[in-house]
Amino acid sequence: MGYRSFYSVLLAALFGALPCAGLLEAEELVWDVVPIPGVVNVRDDQPVDGLLFEVMQLLAARLPELQMRYEILPLARVEKRMGEKGERCSSGLLQTSERNQLSYFVPFVATTPMHVLVRRQTLEQLLIEDGQVSLDWLLGNPYLRGALAKSRVYPASIRERLLQAHTEGGFPELGGSQGGENLLLMVSHQRLDYVFDYPVIYTEVMRHFSLSDALVSVPLRENAELVTVGIYCSRTPWGAGMAGRLDQAIRELSATPASTLAIYQRWLPPEVYSHYHEQLLAFFAQRASAAPLRFD
Repeated sequence: MGYRSFYSVLLAALFGALPCAGLLEAEELVWDVVPIPGVVNVRDDQPVDGLLFEVMQLLAARLPELQMRYEILPLARVEKRMGEKGERCSSGLLQTSERNQLSYFVPFVATTPMHVLVRRQTLEQLLIEDGQVSLDWLLGNPYLRGALAKSRVYPASIRERLLQAHTEGGFPELGGSQGGENLLLMVSHQRLDYVFDYPVIYTEVMRHFSLSDALVSVPLRENAELVTVGIYCSRTPWGAGMAGRLDQAIRELSATPASTLAIYQRWLPPEVYSHYHEQLLAFFAQRASAAPLRFD
């Protein structure tokens, strides 16, 4: 009896010294994300689906030790937090020199280029060559009204030209919805003649919003290549470590792109996915074979 009693006490002591698995606190990764139709769709202040969000779930599956938490914020608030040195990352952002000063950038996925969106009856007014319209021709046309979305950072290939047109006047920058989709509605309701947006966004807007006139997309000659979209983590020792872990997981995910490409195929218009399929394959092959990034 004494032996059994001693054995029971010993077991109790051993198990008492071990933390209960249910009480272990998982390491949390907080994501700041901007709600954009078709990219990150939100319901009740939580992301539910969308091209980027679903690829983020594939990434999360490769980091099971991290508990992901998402905060939905406007772009301006995301950028403000980037400079606050907190332990958090943001996803779905284009790389800019200003953001690089605040946080570490990790290339993640590619997006198809921005197109110009017009009403179908406006299409015949465009000078279209080889299926594309020139940005310079468009901005130089005094009879067509366009605008920039204040909440949007435009790809580097066209950013400087768009900002120049805005600075010169006659090409306004408009606020409104966090994802800039209100400009698509303004084109539909004839308050603007054209606007620039990504296929995944305008497809989702046309699916869920009531449009007065249907819109047609035309590729831009000056913006024909895929655009890299990435993750920013705070420029701190914690951020450097997390960026390195994310970079490794992204390279592993890119090495087997079938699941990621299936998400692209669900969210992109069929003709857009078909046109950029080979470019997407090349992007993920390059990302998978890239050397590990170093964050100082």
